[in-house]
Amino acid sequence: MDWKSKKVLVTGGAGFIGSHLVDKLIELEADVTVVDIKNKDNLKNLNHVKNDINFVKCDVTEPDNVKKIGDDITYVFHLAALANPRECEKNPELAFKINVIGTYNVLNFANQNKIKKVVFTSSAQLYGKNPKVPIDENHPIEPEESVYNLTKRIGENLCTLFNKSNVPTVILRLFNSFGPRQSIDYFIPTVINQALDKGFVELWSDKPTRDFIFVEDTVRALIKTVENDFRGGPINIGCGREINVGDLGRQIASDLDVKIKFLNKEVVGPNRLLCNNKMAQKVLGWKPEVKFEDGLKLTINWFKKKKYN
Repeated sequence: MDWKSKKVLVTGGAGFIGSHLVDKLIELEADVTVVDIKNKDNLKNLNHVKNDINFVKCDVTEPDNVKKIGDDITYVFHLAALANPRECEKNPELAFKINVIGTYNVLNFANQNKIKKVVFTSSAQLYGKNPKVPIDENHPIEPEESVYNLTKRIGENLCTLFNKSNVPTVILRLFNSFGPRQSIDYFIPTVINQALDKGFVELWSDKPTRDFIFVEDTVRALIKTVENDFRGGPINIGCGREINVGDLGRQIASDLDVKIKFLNKEVVGPNRLLCNNKMAQKVLGWKPEVKFEDGLKLTINWFKKKKYN
């Protein structure tokens, strides 16, 4: 597919994954419109490309705001969300407003403007606290387990509803994306920043495992989803490699020459996560390409540069 001059909308484009997606779309010479609730002058993740994008300050929870986007968009990547599960528990009203009403408004915009495809980013957290690994798309889900899970499941259901009418949608269930620019609310940036700021690492437990996927691979999956004729989902997007967080913490501590301590406390979330990504390979022609160790090195170096420059 030739992306040159294709009119693409990225909601939440100033966020972690969104900003990396915007970078890739610009590289592909797409005509990129970014929607975010922040002001254009406050888009730290996009400062390096702010002259290469069309920016619309927009609260997707307000239908009249969404109308400001324009009527000449071809594809939509809907990433705008309250994505931190802890924040969703603290403020369920805001979580439902952004993750449910915001998603409905974007899908309704797509319907009114005959968008060719909407890609919706859901979460592997839907598989619950005790999944059987490796996890494929037929695995039972636990939407009532948390506010975050419920809002993501409703978002998926809305996509399915619109997909049955005139809006081609694809649902991607993302596993643990990581990389430069990620918020310190997430595991790998938390550990790196502890090491850099405090000179030591302190983790609740060394037992859980996660499926970490470098953000560059996540972005390639998003791109492949539009380049493909498939509609529907969900499709798992994960590395297919199980990483023990204790070993990961020890690796980061060693790389940054600090000590590590485990508190032996119960963690939030599942004890194990491992993605079966065979459907993504078959349907999208996608598979991860960045080795975890290489992605981790790039991420550590980015946070070091951010701190010391």
